Formats: sequence, structure tokens, C-alpha cells
Amino acid sequence: MKSLLWYRHIGAVGAALILAGCAARKTEQAPVPVAPAAPPPPVACAPADPGSRLVGTWQSNTRPRGVAGDFRALIVLSADGSMHYDTQLKIGKRIRPGLRESGCWKQADGIVVLQTTKSNGELVDTDDPIYQNRYRIEKADAARLALRELRSGGQVIAARRMPTGYRLPD
Repeated sequence: MKSLLWYRHIGAVGAALILAGCAARKTEQAPVPVAPAAPPPPVACAPADPGSRLVGTWQSNTRPRGVAGDFRALIVLSADGSMHYDTQLKIGKRIRPGLRESGCWKQADGIVVLQTTKSNGELVDTDDPIYQNRYRIEKADAARLALRELRSGGQVIAARRMPTGYRLPD
């Protein structure tokens, strides 16, 4: 009987210590003021060369290896140096939304560089290499554009010119 009272007493003291530990006030630390991050400087697009054959709206349809569907891309290269890039993946009758990127483009020495500044409406870190795509121009005429990614095993993008204002189907 004494041992039973002893265990109850120990249990009550233990519970009181636990509750006291939970109720103990912590010393307040003054919050460290955090300076808001400065927004990245806006990227200024340089106008394209007058008469550039790359200026226009280009659509490509590909069937990437390992994907059970059609990948559609619409690239709009404007004369002011701005670009828009939209993608979709169509699997059967379902169309899955993809990327909607915007930014700048430039061409030099047979290479075209697409620099994304916004992805799906959000500003991006333009220093991150994932937001810069480089392609070698293999063909550019009034109706067709062929670009090859500048990386090992880079894919070829074969696109056809679309009317101004064309958008990917929903």
C-alpha cells in the first residue's frame, strides 16, 4: 500500500514539473529587422536587327522520347527584342497547361539566345542558367525555322510561321 502511494506521489510531482516547464515564460528576443530584398533590376531588351527573319510567331509540335503525347510550343519573337514562350502537352484529348514565359531574345553569329525574365507571371533570377536557352540557327526562311539546342544531345526545334496574334488552342 505504501508503494502505491509512493508511485502516486512521484507521478503527481512529475506531472507538476512537466506543466511548470510548459508554462514557464521564455525570454522575449527582439526581432531582428530584415531588410526587404531589392527587386532585381529590369532587363532591357535590345531591338532585333531590321529585317530579321526570326521576328514572328513560330509553332513547333514534337513527340519527345518517353512521353506519351504531343509537345506544343509557341515562340513569339518581336522586333523590339521581347519574346513570349508558351508550351502545352497534349495526351489523348487532354491538354495540360505548360509554361508561359516572357523575356528577351537576341541573335548573333548564327546563335539565338532566349532569356526568360518572367515564368508563369513571376519574376525569375536572370542569373540562373535554367532561364537562358541557346540555340544554333539551322534554317530560317519565310515559312520555317529550325533551331538546335546548344548542349550535348540537344534537340532540334522545327517550327512553322504562324499568323501574328496566333495562340495555342485551349
